[in-house]
Amino acid sequence: MKVLRYKFVAVLCVFMVAGFISFNQPVNAEDLPSLNIKVAQAMMPKTSLTHELIEEFAANVTKRTEGKVTFKVFGPEIGDWTELERMTKQGAVDMQFNAFDTGLDARWNFFTLPFMVSNWDQVRKVFSKGGVVTELGEKWAQEKELYYLGPWLNNLASLGMQKKVVTNSNDAKGVKIRVPPIDTYKCFVEKMGFSPVTIPWAEAPTAVATGLVDGWVGSGAVYMYDLFRDVAKVMIVTYDSPETWHVTYNLKKWNKLPEPYRKVISEEVDKVIEKHLLLVEKEEMDNQAKLISAGWTVKVPSDEELIAWKEKCLECWKKYEDVVGKENLDKLREEVKK
Repeated sequence: MKVLRYKFVAVLCVFMVAGFISFNQPVNAEDLPSLNIKVAQAMMPKTSLTHELIEEFAANVTKRTEGKVTFKVFGPEIGDWTELERMTKQGAVDMQFNAFDTGLDARWNFFTLPFMVSNWDQVRKVFSKGGVVTELGEKWAQEKELYYLGPWLNNLASLGMQKKVVTNSNDAKGVKIRVPPIDTYKCFVEKMGFSPVTIPWAEAPTAVATGLVDGWVGSGAVYMYDLFRDVAKVMIVTYDSPETWHVTYNLKKWNKLPEPYRKVISEEVDKVIEKHLLLVEKEEMDNQAKLISAGWTVKVPSDEELIAWKEKCLECWKKYEDVVGKENLDKLREEVKK
């Protein structure tokens, strides 16, 4: 029996190694065209995990195509996230790691629902490839002339404040909070008791610095440290909203790529999606520690306070049932429970 068991393990290892080699082997690119692909993410600093993994993805594709496919990687300098989506759809940029603009399609509010996930275990379930985010992303992106390569949970966003610590709806009254131009954010910020003010992301740090608003939503500790550390002093760890990004490619350009290139790009995207899900929690915790070292207060509300806020915010889900489909919301609820 032991001999049979060892033989089984040996055979299994052979298959695993063979699969790994196959997954990483170069393509025969001798007769394939040389390409330079423009890939971008609009908002993360170039020191971030997201940007570093995009660089890693690009280098791996170049290596596996024997230098035939190279990349020009853009970061925050390319413009706001809404601009990047339009640039990708128009073909000015080939590929993006970016959010979907709900102003172009109301169904994409599904990806911005408050407390869609509430902790990192749920992140790793919902944002792995193959779940409801992937299913809807593939379907809806194609309708918008984008090829869907996978979901990308950029980070879990929390509440940032210039100086006031707020952990309940009573203390939130009259406090002005910057929200992005996304309806779901306005909905849940109002449910939390704040007064939402719509401000583009690029203008958010200035709005906080000048006192136009008292705080903001839509960013995790990475952004807070990179963009807000000199204009604010408080992070409330709510994990109230996922910053849901997606990896997409201009559909017409994707269809023109040689099949070996499509295969390599898809495989390398899968690898960095998986790697990001393993490391994104550590990135968040490291940056929370950096905020504390910079003199910030990083406050975690009590369980009772978080539950109260979450229950109020989940009322926003009902508002979007007809838009995103109740059956899709039910699928999400089941995934979170697993």
